[in-house]
Amino acid sequence: MSAVVELEHFIGYGGKHLNTVRYHPTEAETLIYSAASAIIIENVNDPHKQEFLRGHDNDVSSIDLSLNGKLLASGQLGSPFRKGAVAPVVVWDFDNRSRYIDFNGLAHSVLCVRFSPDGRFLVATGANQMIFVWDVSTGEVVYNRRTESPCFLGVWGPILDLSGRYPSYQLCTTYDSQVLYHVMKFDMRSMCYTLDSDAMQFPPSGLQRKHICGMINGDFLITGTSAGDLCVFNIKTKVFRTALPVCNNGVTSMAQHGEMLFVAGGDGRIKALRGFDIQWDVLAENVLESGVVALTPSADGAELIAGSRNGKMWRLLSSDLTGTLQSASHTGEVTDLTFGQRSDVVCTVSDAGEVFLLDLSDYMPITSATSKSPVRSAVFADGEILAAYDDGYIRAWSSEKGVSKQLWQMNCHRQGVTCVRASPHFVVTGGGDCAVRFWHRKSREMLSSFQNHRKPVADLILDEVSPHVVHSASEDKLVVTYDLKQNKALVQHTSMGGNITSISQRKDHDNEVVSCAQDGKLLFWDVDYPDPTGCIEGPPDVLVRLRCCEVSPNGRYIAAGSDDARMYIYDLVSCQCIQECEGHSGGVTQVRWSPDQKQLISAGKDGCVIVWNFFEL
Repeated sequence: MSAVVELEHFIGYGGKHLNTVRYHPTEAETLIYSAASAIIIENVNDPHKQEFLRGHDNDVSSIDLSLNGKLLASGQLGSPFRKGAVAPVVVWDFDNRSRYIDFNGLAHSVLCVRFSPDGRFLVATGANQMIFVWDVSTGEVVYNRRTESPCFLGVWGPILDLSGRYPSYQLCTTYDSQVLYHVMKFDMRSMCYTLDSDAMQFPPSGLQRKHICGMINGDFLITGTSAGDLCVFNIKTKVFRTALPVCNNGVTSMAQHGEMLFVAGGDGRIKALRGFDIQWDVLAENVLESGVVALTPSADGAELIAGSRNGKMWRLLSSDLTGTLQSASHTGEVTDLTFGQRSDVVCTVSDAGEVFLLDLSDYMPITSATSKSPVRSAVFADGEILAAYDDGYIRAWSSEKGVSKQLWQMNCHRQGVTCVRASPHFVVTGGGDCAVRFWHRKSREMLSSFQNHRKPVADLILDEVSPHVVHSASEDKLVVTYDLKQNKALVQHTSMGGNITSISQRKDHDNEVVSCAQDGKLLFWDVDYPDPTGCIEGPPDVLVRLRCCEVSPNGRYIAAGSDDARMYIYDLVSCQCIQECEGHSGGVTQVRWSPDQKQLISAGKDGCVIVWNFFEL
């Protein structure tokens, strides 16, 4: 018998970067957005239809599509693995979902990528104060220079001369204190394109603005600034016309369809404007619960998608800007996952203080709760979500749909709660103070406290056979078994290898405890023997630092997540690794099997939650 794992769904739009959500310009239902280092192509009406583009080694910070929808460009933050923090720009063949060409020269972060109206040229700017214009068809550099300050925005205008073989192009770029207008013409003498540049004239009193987003509309350049203004420039006269205050916390995104201009701000405000030159009227307005970082209109103009800073995407009607939630994701490192009795509901928590209860049929939150303190662990049982926080508290949240209600809380550990598990009769917690404590499920009185560990408790599991037995593990290399009935620690195992990061339990073989460690080994522990009774080694040629593990519900397989962003599936009969699964762009912090064993869920330091389908052949 063999088994195979396939990637089913990616939840990971974190809202960290501006304008990394784009509707496809010709396919009305296709949405493209970044999730950590991956690019997701999704059907807005069916979240199960997802495709993935993978070619970056750090967060994707900027994306753009050509007007015909054939090409997709993406830029990233500086690579952590390449010298000089280089930030490559990748152009993708969208129809074939394949890599077309790579461009280098930018570093630290790609701030902006934009295709010319005909898709032939690509302008890109970087945090290393470089600006490049590339010919996409040949891969040649048409123009590049180092600027005095980073260029946050480059926008193309309509093509000026379409009659000849070499048309002329308009391009506007913005900097801290100036806005430049360029005309890119073909020079017959040198047989290459050259750029002529002019600075826009500002009022004599000056206008210090950082222009974040913008577009060219007819003869006018319209930009959004970090001060919350909408600035209008006349391209023909190269003169500043007006600055209109539209929102607070900066104008972060701008979209256009027909005569309508949609403007979004860092205060969550979205406005539909119509006007010309210095006269603009507000036709509709809406305020979302968090600052907007992306705004994109559908191909038919009937809808907009807004991405917000709290990791959510909203679907808005263009006519009146009424919105419905499209998706939700974590904004910080996902620290734990937990299933209850059902296989279609999973609870995910993050170090940004977020608790989500997700419905896996549509990947939407049934309920969510947020707090200021990071969450380290959670358990979902009896209609309650018990979450363990860095401030030392366990908080219980209601799992009712749409109700973010705290049921109770209790102070458990001085240095934060690192792990929590619950049975019908007791709650057991592990803390940063190295203690393992048992609490009465109903009265919440402390029943016992044990101080066997010398480092913070890394993991806890309830015994599969004896309901009053609990096992704990810590990076002090100890695996300890406690008996609540006898009120004592039964046995203490010591690993001679790497620091232990997580434990699970076998369904066969005397229900041995399985531990994973930073040396890449899976060790099996029996209560009756002091030394490990078995071992599964990691790959022979590389050191794999395992971070989490769980035995499958039928006991045949074990899934383990590692710091190298991979998930490994082992067959416990043959003791062989049967599959390596790549999806995350940061270390895998937790893996969980669904109770029916049809799916695996993994969580990562990249803030992403990945749903995998599991098949036995």
